[in-house]
Amino acid sequence: MGPIAGWQALVLAASVVGLSVAGRGSVTSLVAGGVLMIASLILQRFAVSAAFRPDRRSGVAVFLVLLKLLLVLAFIYLGFRTAVIGPLSFAVGATSLPMAIVFDVCYLEWSTRRSRALS
Repeated sequence: MGPIAGWQALVLAASVVGLSVAGRGSVTSLVAGGVLMIASLILQRFAVSAAFRPDRRSGVAVFLVLLKLLLVLAFIYLGFRTAVIGPLSFAVGATSLPMAIVFDVCYLEWSTRRSRALS
C-alpha cells in the first residue's frame, strides 16, 4: 500500500497546485475524493486479508466491508444533500488513486527494464 499511497499523494499535491493556479474548484473536495478512495482500498485490503487468513475471520471481513459501504454512502449523502463537497473537484480527487496505480506500474516496469539493462 505504501508506494501507491505515495504516488497518490504526489498526484493529489499536483492537483491541488493546478487547482490553485486555475482558481476554480474546491481543494477540500479534491482531497476528500482522494481520501475516500485510499480509505476504501485500505478497508478492502484488510477485509480480504481477514477473509483469507488461515483462521478465517469472516466476521471482521464482513464488518470491514460494511464499514467501507457506510463510508461511501456517507460521502454520497454529503455530495447530494449538502454543498460541502464539490462534485467535479471530488471526482478529480477520486481519480487520483487509479492514476497512482498506473504510475506505480509504469515505475516498476521502468525500474525492471533499467535493472535488466545494467546487468
